[in-house]
Amino acid sequence: MFAPAPANGSQNGPATSMATRSRRRQRPLSSDNSLQQPKSKRLRSDRPQVTEQTFVEPATAPETFEVKAAQPVAEIKQDGVDRPMAVPRRELSVRSKKSRPGDRLHKGDGSILLSTNTGFDVKKLPALPDGLKLDAASRQHGYVNSTTGAALSISHTHAVVWPYAAVLASPEAFTFTLPYPSKHSTDPLPLGSLVSPSASSTEPGLVIVMPTTGKITYWESIASATTLDFIRQRRTGLEDSIPGMYSGERVLELVNLEAAAGFVLAFTSGRIAYMSVRDAQGRPKISVQFLRTSLGPSNSGIFGSIRNVLSHSSPQGDIAAVRADRSSKQGECTVVAATSKGRISSWRIHRGGHHDVLAELDARSSLVEAVQNADPTSRELATDSFKIVDFCFVPKGMSSKYTDMSQLRASPAVENEQHILLLTSLDYKDTCRYNLVEVVISNDPQSEAQVEVGMVRTISSFSTPPNPHALARPRLYLPKPAVIAFLVFDHATVVASIAQPPESPDSQIMQDNHTLPAAFEDVVGISDDSDLEIIGSGLEEPQINDLDDDVRPVRIKTKNPTVVLLVRGAGTMRVAVYDYPRFASTSPPKITAKTKLEQAVFFGTKEDNPLRFDLQHNIRFTNEEYGKAALELSEQILTSSGPHLSSLAPKLENNIKERVDYLGKMMAHMKKIGVDLDRKTKWQLLWDAEKMQVASTLWRKHELFLRMPHTESKNIVAETVEFIRSEERSKPDPSKGETDQLRHWFVHDVHRMELFIAWAYEVIKYHSRAKLDMVSLTRLVYEASEVYNSTIRAAFSFRESHLELYGLADEKLDHGILEGSYAGLPMPWTANRFIVNNMKRQVELDTQWLKDDVASLTAEQIELNEKTRQILPEMTAIYLSTLQELTRWDLASGESRLVEEGQRFQEVYEQDRHDKVVLLYQSENWEAAIKLAEIHRSLPALAEVLTRRIDSFRDAVSAPGLSPGQIAAIEAKMTEKEDKVRECFATYGEEFAFPFYQYLFETYGVDALLEYDGDKTYKTMYLRTKPELAKISWINDIVGEEDIDHAANTLLDLGLAREQQIWNKKIELSLGKLARMAESSRPSSKASMSVQEVVVNGVTEDARVNAIDKELAVINIQNEFYDTQIRPLISVALDETEELGLVKEAFTLRHPKRYKIVHQIFEDGMKRLLKHEALDPLTLIDLLTLVTLPAETRDGVVDQFFLALKVASNGLHDAERVQAERLIWRRCFLREDWTAINETTSKDDATTLDVLGVTDLFQIYCTLYANGKKMTVKNAYPSRSMANAEAEQGKQEKTEFRRLMPSAVLGVYTETLDRRFTNMEKGYREKVVEAMRWEDALLRKFMEKHRLAEWAKETQKLAEQAVDEQFDNATENGSVTSLVKSLPLKRARAKLLEGPSGRNGTH
Repeated sequence: MFAPAPANGSQNGPATSMATRSRRRQRPLSSDNSLQQPKSKRLRSDRPQVTEQTFVEPATAPETFEVKAAQPVAEIKQDGVDRPMAVPRRELSVRSKKSRPGDRLHKGDGSILLSTNTGFDVKKLPALPDGLKLDAASRQHGYVNSTTGAALSISHTHAVVWPYAAVLASPEAFTFTLPYPSKHSTDPLPLGSLVSPSASSTEPGLVIVMPTTGKITYWESIASATTLDFIRQRRTGLEDSIPGMYSGERVLELVNLEAAAGFVLAFTSGRIAYMSVRDAQGRPKISVQFLRTSLGPSNSGIFGSIRNVLSHSSPQGDIAAVRADRSSKQGECTVVAATSKGRISSWRIHRGGHHDVLAELDARSSLVEAVQNADPTSRELATDSFKIVDFCFVPKGMSSKYTDMSQLRASPAVENEQHILLLTSLDYKDTCRYNLVEVVISNDPQSEAQVEVGMVRTISSFSTPPNPHALARPRLYLPKPAVIAFLVFDHATVVASIAQPPESPDSQIMQDNHTLPAAFEDVVGISDDSDLEIIGSGLEEPQINDLDDDVRPVRIKTKNPTVVLLVRGAGTMRVAVYDYPRFASTSPPKITAKTKLEQAVFFGTKEDNPLRFDLQHNIRFTNEEYGKAALELSEQILTSSGPHLSSLAPKLENNIKERVDYLGKMMAHMKKIGVDLDRKTKWQLLWDAEKMQVASTLWRKHELFLRMPHTESKNIVAETVEFIRSEERSKPDPSKGETDQLRHWFVHDVHRMELFIAWAYEVIKYHSRAKLDMVSLTRLVYEASEVYNSTIRAAFSFRESHLELYGLADEKLDHGILEGSYAGLPMPWTANRFIVNNMKRQVELDTQWLKDDVASLTAEQIELNEKTRQILPEMTAIYLSTLQELTRWDLASGESRLVEEGQRFQEVYEQDRHDKVVLLYQSENWEAAIKLAEIHRSLPALAEVLTRRIDSFRDAVSAPGLSPGQIAAIEAKMTEKEDKVRECFATYGEEFAFPFYQYLFETYGVDALLEYDGDKTYKTMYLRTKPELAKISWINDIVGEEDIDHAANTLLDLGLAREQQIWNKKIELSLGKLARMAESSRPSSKASMSVQEVVVNGVTEDARVNAIDKELAVINIQNEFYDTQIRPLISVALDETEELGLVKEAFTLRHPKRYKIVHQIFEDGMKRLLKHEALDPLTLIDLLTLVTLPAETRDGVVDQFFLALKVASNGLHDAERVQAERLIWRRCFLREDWTAINETTSKDDATTLDVLGVTDLFQIYCTLYANGKKMTVKNAYPSRSMANAEAEQGKQEKTEFRRLMPSAVLGVYTETLDRRFTNMEKGYREKVVEAMRWEDALLRKFMEKHRLAEWAKETQKLAEQAVDEQFDNATENGSVTSLVKSLPLKRARAKLLEGPSGRNGTH
């Protein structure tokens, strides 16, 4: 059953089988099935040889060779397997160019750098056959052989060999048409390998194995195969089949055994076979024999199967990999096979297929235990998912100089051990946990530890499971000196360091604390494009053989470990580590967030880059790390200081655009990978990008200025760079050819853009002082305005359009500046104080510059001024925005100094948004001024500009010489602006209306305000909300609104609360009272009211009128006091300053001089009285109670204390009135010297009574009692004329005044003062209280020691008796009416000793 199967469809005849296994080397079979090669001389001279020179760029065009099969299979299409288009062939030159020793293949190799970091480079090699370029999407796989310098790609129908390191984009390639193509497109791809050159050739051969049919095709030399095709030989190569293949069995892997001159075939059944393509004499011959082991029975002799030897749990076996050691002995080779479940077998195979079983063991448990011990994460994963993915042999033949660099143990010097490195995995859902595991296998079955596990290195950066549909299986490479391992998957390559850092005290401490830094590790990702896939790979390694004498030459020489990738759809890529000793140093390379950003920014922007940089895999950094890295990278881009940025910019605009793109790519990349930067970092990065965008705008303006006709002077851009201080810019190095200072600034100093913008005005100021000619100065003014306007506007525009990209979509901007809080943010560069300040000065300069008389300007100046005039509105808007931005940032800073500065800037903004907008009308920018006022909501400016514009139209209409059409056009424009005013009333309401009326009133007066008929609602609101305009408001109420009631309220409110002048106050109150009475008497006002409403309104009206009457009563008292006491005194004064002196001289106070505060209160009140101010009741009471009236004017006024009581009654209420009355009585009691009055020794009654009769206390008692008697007489003797004449006074005399005794007035204002002193300083209040306490103490003294209480009672009795006697005498004489009229207008006089009864007073 294990007999070889016949060769179906083979043109070779029956296949040769080996029934027995001879101890002697078998003679080669007939060579009928092999092709005779041409003689070696002809081969050397007549065919192209693949030598080192092959990889040097030839002088002729690349050539492609195609080798066809004998039968016409190229024209057959089987089950969807497409044949690629034939590549045009060219004739070969017979003689090839000899190679020159020392040609270096890596020098100027034409490769393209795809990515780089601190540890390795990724480059795309230029060489790729045209056929593969045209057929990039087909299923194919291959491998790379650095020994021969060739790459192999195999599809279902063709095999292509080419020198992968050639410098040509289309290198010389050899295309072989497979004689037995796959029948189905889903079949496994053919397996192939390059064969070491034979003794008679320098070119490798090629062997192809069909996995499902076992067909084998061998070309001894790729070049000779091409030559044979040219001479039209019948066959393309040696063909045969694998004998004894099972049904459904297929070849899994083809491994080249260079040392054993053969190959190893691995089958899906778990069997392993040795295949040779040459006989003992080196002639082409294919032979296959299966290897045997002692673990399983042999059922077919020497071709027996070890079907289940390598199988652990799978019935068919699952070989993970078969690898051959790079043996230094010719003729033998060690082969190790491993299953995915951990079963490992090894053989030593000799030339011809002789082999010895070295070891067969199950290492699964040891491997799982080691992995779990070294990797805690793996302990949480199911052990059933453990697999061996791939493995490789650890390099040998190196001294300790190199082995000490690696964590791996030095390879054994003896041949009884196999030193391998496994790639293992543990699965969890859709992820894999990969580990590199070092294993040493002993050949001694008696050994206690046949499997020794060494280093376990976890792969933390990659966790994607292997793709079961991938065209190539995952591969592990460990090139010399075993410092770097490469893990190649279908769409990713992992570069992992297994270097051993040198021992040091620090490293020992970190090792003890388990804090050793992670070893270098990174992933090279391939795009997920369906056409892109890694289909083959191979390693390149430095030639390190210091312990190995047998050094085999290799075609590709390198100094560092490298892996070469065949990427379908992209070409050949080389991942090369550079300076590998660094990995074992104290400062090994590290992958940082900045490294990943640099890769994405500088290489991810290339459209044809097959690498993918937006997959983080498991290489993750914190948001803070990304933020810091982004800021550093942004700074480097702005300063062109990174290794990927050029300092030479022949076309500067492209250089700037490229850097702008870099910044955008950086943000897009971080957004794509989900980096969440903090707000501060986002804004800083956006501001950096703005500077680059502004640099682009600035350079375009520079080139525009260069094209303008001008004198020899430099433009503003070039001038500004020279004016910036040397310490604020980088200096060009002339020794390096850096001579263009301007370009150097744009390349290296864009990060200082705020300084450049600010300096533009300083350049003009300098040249103005230097007396530059006016034409050049005018040009600089225009250019500076253009710079300010275009750059900041470009920054704001960029900011608004890129908020989402920078993760700031939630932020709200108001014309380019942030509406929200600036808290925690650095100062925006556009809000730089120097920019804001100099832009303001530039706006003012432009405004002033445009005032020049046009007649004195040249044509060029007129043109430049016109451009400046057009720019001015936009620049004004930009200035206001930057000022507002600076203000908001200052106020949000939280620093007291900056907050105060922000408050000042806020005031400047409020002022300038009005003034700078209004000034635009001077440059005839009317429409722009209106628009700008609305943008910044400067409604006072809007009102002013609109009003001025309407006035300008009125002036224009009145100009002489206008045609009717011109007048109509002007009037139409004027009507348009008037409509705009009404529209503003409707849109902005009182925010616009009030400034509008304010400007109208201040500019054109009361008449213009009252006569404006475009609006009534807001005009009335404006007047009514302006207390200072109440005198105009009541006129508008009557004339415009016909609202007499509100007019009365306005007048009364003005008179009662705000009017300071006594005369005005009396008039306003009187007019208000009159208006109130007129409104209440109108029939129309009562017609719609019910009886109840009429009654209620009547009562309310009476209360209002009563309040007015009381206020008028106080005013009358003040006027009476002024007219009778003050006016006579000051009538002789020469001026106002002399009046106060006369009054102070006439009116003396009884308080001691030490109580200056009382004198000050009296003096302040008197000053106001002299100025005719309306005094408040408490101040008037102070004047009336403190003053001592002169004898010559005393009789001209009713008793001063009675007047004070009337002021308190009419002007004060409740507790305040009570306290004021107590003060009045206390001061009345203190007017007399009760010590002298109480001393009656040697005094008769008449004398005593005369003394009492002239006291102020006697007078007030008389006045109060007479006031009461007067009301009694009026009721007894009613008179119509009296009722009419004294109706007004009668209302006020209804008040009953209290008579207080001394004990009732003690303590008033000795603790708390009246409301006038509430907001006074504490010291001031304390002085007043001290004076009040002096009054209180004096009163208490009079009471306790001089019987004041008894004297007061007796004085009241005597006063009442005197008044009664006067009324009695008047009754007898019939003159009661005249007496009533005279009371209490005159001071009561009575001789207490005289009377009808002749009574004497008692005391």
